[in-house]
Amino acid sequence: MLKRAARGAAAWADDWCEEHPRAARLAVLVGRTARTTARTRIVGLAAESAFFSLLSLPALLLGLVGTLGHLRPVLGTGTVLEIRVWLLDLAATALTAQTVDSIVAPLVDEFLAGAETGLLSVTFLVSLWSGSRAMNVFIDAITIAYGLDELRGYVRQRVLAFVAYLGGLLFVLAVLPVLVAGPDLVHRLLPATVGYLNLAYWPTVGGLSTLAVALLYVLSTPVRTPLWRYLPGALVAMAVLLAGSVLLRLYLDASFGQVTIYGSLSAPIAILAWLWLMALAVLIGSALNAEIDAMWPTPRTAAARAQIAARRHARAKALVDRREAALRSAGPLPEHDDDQEITARMRRLLGWGSDRYIDTPEPAGPGTPAEPAAPGTGAEDAPAREDAAPRADGPEGPAEAGQDRPRRRVPEQPGTLPAPAGETGAAGETPPPPAERHGPPASS
Repeated sequence: MLKRAARGAAAWADDWCEEHPRAARLAVLVGRTARTTARTRIVGLAAESAFFSLLSLPALLLGLVGTLGHLRPVLGTGTVLEIRVWLLDLAATALTAQTVDSIVAPLVDEFLAGAETGLLSVTFLVSLWSGSRAMNVFIDAITIAYGLDELRGYVRQRVLAFVAYLGGLLFVLAVLPVLVAGPDLVHRLLPATVGYLNLAYWPTVGGLSTLAVALLYVLSTPVRTPLWRYLPGALVAMAVLLAGSVLLRLYLDASFGQVTIYGSLSAPIAILAWLWLMALAVLIGSALNAEIDAMWPTPRTAAARAQIAARRHARAKALVDRREAALRSAGPLPEHDDDQEITARMRRLLGWGSDRYIDTPEPAGPGTPAEPAAPGTGAEDAPAREDAAPRADGPEGPAEAGQDRPRRRVPEQPGTLPAPAGETGAAGETPPPPAERHGPPASS
């Protein structure tokens, strides 16, 4: 019933794909993107990037404040004071008012007044380490999604992440005064353009953000391709970020809007969640770009993937050659005396055996016919011996030599079931030890 339904669904899917080829390619692209996100652990990598981003925020802000303090003659005292108010308002969203007044405000004032060079250097080092670590997560995930991770070494990738993060810091340092003091300056200089400025504000921010994400994709990919090929992933990343931000805002309002058990930790948790969402959106867009390139590759990316495949094939061939050379130099492997006993026990554990008792064989008398070997133990290829030991008549029966043969009980292994009573077989017996098997025949 289920097989018939599956065949019918597959036939319907084939017919639908033939009737709608473009929609079929889009569905294939979405499915491949979903598999890539699962294969590259995008959710976990986004969490790692969010953690290091949150870790770098305090040191980053303090370092920027210290730099702006040294630039007071260039920026002007009014701009620096506006930046101070903006930073304190930002800190108030994550900390209590008492913490802001007693700790954050004096620290910001000290940095704006001109912090010591040593303290500023340590702050920047902490920010550079944690921030470049977060940037390295982005670069690594994007490179793996494209399947080009072998083209760039670890040291080169870390240097690239450091340079990219440092460039981002310089960009923020240049844009921050404009973001803080720019709107008021435009209102004073061009009051008639306030309405148009408000209309163009968010589209401009969205366009610049999309361009920044596309530039991150360009920087992270080892092979250079045209910029327009990265725009689909950047647009999807911005759409995921906007939709996720709306849902996250609704969730935070429902969870933290009233009295919450998190207390003062609610704001850092919200910031961490938003950083995770931002990283997740960027990585989903990179997975989409990677699958678009895999389905419609450029000559450069196709050549790079072929080069990586040739390297892997060469490494596999070298490994096989080393193994064959080692086997030839070692010669034939020695046969151990307990191989047959181990094989018999394994057959019983797998359900092929029949008895939990193993008879202890005795030296056979001359002229006794040999017992057929159990299949699969390796003993069936051995030549028949005329002095093989006789089998017992039964579980309690005497041997043909007229003596009772001693028997030993093999402890049951965990998870095995006892064999049915009365069943015996060659697989349940242990071959004689070497001294008894190859010794002189017993005297009659």
